[in-house]
Amino acid sequence: MIEAVEARQDTAVLVGLYRSMLRMRQFETKVQELYRSGKLPGFVHLYIGEEAVAAGVCAHLKPADMVYSTHRGHGHALAKGVTGREVMAELYGKQTGCSGGRGGSMHMYAPEYGFMGTNGIVGGGIPLATGAALSAQLRKSGQVSVCFFGDGAVNSGSFHESVNFGAVWNLPVIYVCENNMYATEMAFSRATKKHQRGEPGGLI
Repeated sequence: MIEAVEARQDTAVLVGLYRSMLRMRQFETKVQELYRSGKLPGFVHLYIGEEAVAAGVCAHLKPADMVYSTHRGHGHALAKGVTGREVMAELYGKQTGCSGGRGGSMHMYAPEYGFMGTNGIVGGGIPLATGAALSAQLRKSGQVSVCFFGDGAVNSGSFHESVNFGAVWNLPVIYVCENNMYATEMAFSRATKKHQRGEPGGLI
């Protein structure tokens, strides 16, 4: 009996995660279609291929927990609970968008959902998420701060300073690296040295 209940619960979790991923993929393919046809203003960076990361992470968060995103933030917003209608309206620059039409693709935010914003600066959200975690700790709010970033951001000083600060202060912050092995068109292997046996330093 217990095994049957656990199996149903596991199935419900998996179906929920799949629905979240599918929602993100369908949203992004529609955005891609609209942008390519010239019907969508501005510029967009799609989240296609990384849906599982946002779905898995955000499924464990509470509404009050805070998410700091990247320039590929549509999926993070949707996974955190921002409605597709609000995100799409924001991409169109409409007042009904989650940022009142002022943020667009790379600068949208919806704090009422715990979505603290996309960011056009590589690694820009990392120190912000760290500071938010420090605030949560000092306020004893019980909130968790989550920062998404790509592999290209780990070469920035803000990444190392923030991760060290978060560790020293035992902050309620989660650093999530979405590593697709490329920073825009730069291969990770070309920007970061891989450790070779017998050589000092490098990436292990």
